[in-house]
Amino acid sequence: MNEGLGDVLTLAGRHDEARNAFARALNLVGNAERISRSRLHRKVGFSNSLQRHFTETACEFDLADQELGEPTKVATAGWWEEKVQIQLEWMHLFYWQGMVKEMRDLAERYRNVIAERGAAAQRAEFLKMIALSMLMESRFRPSQECVELAKRAVATSDETNNPAQAGHVNFVLGLIELCHGDFGGGVEQCGRALVMAEQTGDLVLQSRCLTYRAVAFRRLGDVARCRTDAEKTCELANKLGMVEYIAMAKANLAWVTWRQENYAEAEKLATEALELWHGMHDPYGFDWMALWPLIAIALHREDSSAAIGFARGLLAENQHPLPEKLSRAIRRACDESQNGAQEDAAADLASAMGLARELRYL
Repeated sequence: MNEGLGDVLTLAGRHDEARNAFARALNLVGNAERISRSRLHRKVGFSNSLQRHFTETACEFDLADQELGEPTKVATAGWWEEKVQIQLEWMHLFYWQGMVKEMRDLAERYRNVIAERGAAAQRAEFLKMIALSMLMESRFRPSQECVELAKRAVATSDETNNPAQAGHVNFVLGLIELCHGDFGGGVEQCGRALVMAEQTGDLVLQSRCLTYRAVAFRRLGDVARCRTDAEKTCELANKLGMVEYIAMAKANLAWVTWRQENYAEAEKLATEALELWHGMHDPYGFDWMALWPLIAIALHREDSSAAIGFARGLLAENQHPLPEKLSRAIRRACDESQNGAQEDAAADLASAMGLARELRYL
């Protein structure tokens, strides 16, 4: 009963309560029930990961592995299923921390085990994690191979009749299609995943789907639907305490209000988004979402110095890289400003903003 309650509370984003429920379950489970104890530690770890408590997550996954122990000749299918699940969740933890090599090493170590002993849903999850490792390695500029791998994960997941797991796999395809430049595909897949998340009551997944569907609508230039999804994201992410998605929502709403020529509100929202991201222990690399409206507003006010200052943020090392021709134009403007050629810098930054419009960043 406590484990089931913990599962429901995790879906609802009530993680402290969920972990308390799992702890009560652990106290009631005998030391000999290795699989059950392992599963409960893994679920505590997963709950921590959703709040980006990565040290605590790793500790719980270690405990889950220790409880399970080493495989024996009589290890059951249930033992192997739990062993595989722990490794899949380790891979997800590595993804959140940008540890691509560790993801790949673990994948290679368990590839055959997952193929031979993993449940169908776990095989889909494995394909999803490989696709995410490719997405991270490309710094969110995925190849067609990455897209096709995510589609294979969805096809495999569709065979399992498991909407809770399928929602996450569909969302990852939507994220990858969005990053690949297929904004319509991103809208469709994130929408499909959102329906599944609503059916299962998974509020964290709902927040993710709404966040990136709003970005896809933004890249399509759909102000009204971007605003609707961003407002829903802001409400839900605030409820869940998901700072990264609160910031994403504010950045999207900054773009919406900029498009509506409400520059004061756009500036306020964009600044708040940047402050939230930069206050995180491991900041997101999506500053462009807030910086482009700020650049546009500064240029509108003929404040080229402020505009150049915001533009420099686009080139920071921790940011997801922009297309090369756009980065080149921004870098040229920044270099001219540094060399004292302010008029040339302002003109070139205005040209870069025109290019950003063509590439659907504005």
